[in-house]
Amino acid sequence: MEFALVIILPMFLLMAGSGILVVSQVSSFLQSSSLNQRQRFANMVIQQYMIQIAMAQSQLYQRSRQLEALSNKLALSNQELAGLNEMKSKFLSMVVHDVRTPLASIRGFSEMLIKKVPGEREAAYLRNIVSSTDQLGRLIADLTDLAMIEAGKLKMEKAVFDSAELARDILPALSINAQKKGVELAAGELTDGFPINGDKFRLSQVLMNLLNNAIKFTPVGRRVELTMRREGRGIGVYVKDSGIGIHPSETKKIFEKFYQAKYQKDEKLRKQGWGLGLSIATEIIRSHKGEIGATSPGLGKGSTFYFKVPADC
Repeated sequence: MEFALVIILPMFLLMAGSGILVVSQVSSFLQSSSLNQRQRFANMVIQQYMIQIAMAQSQLYQRSRQLEALSNKLALSNQELAGLNEMKSKFLSMVVHDVRTPLASIRGFSEMLIKKVPGEREAAYLRNIVSSTDQLGRLIADLTDLAMIEAGKLKMEKAVFDSAELARDILPALSINAQKKGVELAAGELTDGFPINGDKFRLSQVLMNLLNNAIKFTPVGRRVELTMRREGRGIGVYVKDSGIGIHPSETKKIFEKFYQAKYQKDEKLRKQGWGLGLSIATEIIRSHKGEIGATSPGLGKGSTFYFKVPADC
């Protein structure tokens, strides 16, 4: 019995060790195979990413070349636009300079002839010539201001003055224009004692433009109201009319250069302006660190134009 144990036990241990060795070899083989598969998969993924990166770099290079070409074209276009803008400014200056003198001569000779021509019909024709020259004179003045604005040379000559003087200086002439049109021009109380440090001539130009527009677009028998009041450390000027009104989509567009209201049905009224006055007024108020705008309940319901400037502009 003991002899059998001596023989069987070593054989059993040998077989067990062999089994463990086989299991270990198989396990190692399986692990190695799994690692190889993972490595191959990882290599494949890395290779795909490398291909995608290479393609992206190629596309990026192509886009960069295209962007560089577009940038060069844009630079050339900007140079051409700058040249055209300079030519336009020179053209405006030449037109203004060359037209102003003969226009003054036409007006002067027409006024002389009005006094000497006996016929009423001929005198009416001459008055129309004078009126037309005045209209061209206003256009030339606007073109002069526009050329100065675009050249960055529109300077404000600021000095301290009483805010009420803005209206007092221009109301007498505007009242006559309103009476001729059959429109009532009403001005609120203009209180003294509120000084403003600004360009009196340019601010009066803005107010005159707003009042002239209000009178022009207000029907006969209606009313235009001017209100000036102190607001904080500045002044607010409001011109309210009972005229054609403004479409909601145009309350900001009307301040752009050469813009004509699309919803204005009266062609005769549309042709009376060039779309420059409000854009010039905007630049003047901006130079005074102020605000300009318009509000309206809608077409046919009148409108209110306003500007606000601080006391120390």
